[in-house]
Parts: sequence; C-alpha cells; structure tokens
Amino acid sequence: MDAREQHAGEKRVREHLIDPLTRLGLVKPSGMTVAQFKVMQDELCGKLAYMTDLNLQALAEQVRSMPSGKSKDRFPIAAKVLGWAAQIQAPADDASPLFRAVFGGALGKAAMAEDFAPELLAHLRSHRVWPREYDVRQIRDRSVEARRRITRMAEAEQRGGVISEEDQRLRSARAQAAEKCRRIIAIVESGGAA
Repeated sequence: MDAREQHAGEKRVREHLIDPLTRLGLVKPSGMTVAQFKVMQDELCGKLAYMTDLNLQALAEQVRSMPSGKSKDRFPIAAKVLGWAAQIQAPADDASPLFRAVFGGALGKAAMAEDFAPELLAHLRSHRVWPREYDVRQIRDRSVEARRRITRMAEAEQRGGVISEEDQRLRSARAQAAEKCRRIIAIVESGGAA
C-alpha cells in the first residue's frame, strides 16, 4: 500500500467507523485522556486502512453492538477493535508487522532454508502470535508430512499415476504459500516498502 492508498484508507476508516460511532454518542474509554483517545483513533485509522468499505461498516456495526463501560457508552479500546477487525478482514500477510518480523528474522530464514515456510505462514495466519519453540516443532513436523506427500505425488506421476484433486490443491497451495513467504522477505529486505 503506497502513501496515497494509505491516506485514502485512513479517510475510509474515519468515514465508516470513527465518525459514525462518535455521532452515536460513543465517548472515550474511561481512564483515557482526550489526547490519548485522539491518538487511539488515529492509530486505528492507520492500522485499518487496508479494510474495504463494507468490512468497515460491518466492524462499525459490531463495535456499536459491543460498547465498553458500565453504561455501555464507551468506545472500546483499540486492541478489541483491532481483534474484531482481523476476524472480519485480516490484513494482508505482507502488511503485517508480525509476519514481516518473523520472516525477516532468524526463524524466517531457517523456515526458508529448511522448507517449512509455507507451514509457518499457515500457523501465523491462524494464530497471529509469535510461534513458541513447541509450535515450531509442530510446524516442522507438518512440513515433513507435506513434503513427503508431494514427493509421493511426483513419483506417482512419473509412473503414470493420477493425482487426486486434493493432492493437487495441496501442492499448488504450498507452492503459492512459499512464493508469498519469498515476497514478504523481499519486502523486509527492501526496507519495508510494499
């Protein structure tokens, strides 16, 4: 997302989320100053700029139905709103700081070198937290099984066998995921410009 797209996205967030909720009467969370609330709103605009109009409207509806505070008149904190937003429309993998940090660091380099990057990407997509040591072992085990299946497919094809649609989808999805990992690493290595 370039600067122009980011600015347009931030404007959409303000139009479809921040302003409508403010007009409905949702006020700053208790314990937060007016200045902190403005910073939180600006932060939400920046982080949610990737979302479509429809998904921002869906998020606004969800926030409207789940306000914070004893009187249910408070804007939820940004962490809650971002969590709900990720459920409605997850940010693109290459836009996620978590994905960039993982693939730009030692774990990502090991994943590419040892060919478990597609499974690491799938883990990050579903959990959205930094993988623990146990998680990495599980991810590596899944990659071993996936590579074993792909090897068996290749051998069967060489013998003239027919590959099931499910196996073809696995091979294709894994290749696409590996390419996505390479793109994330290229973005990190180029200084983060998408």
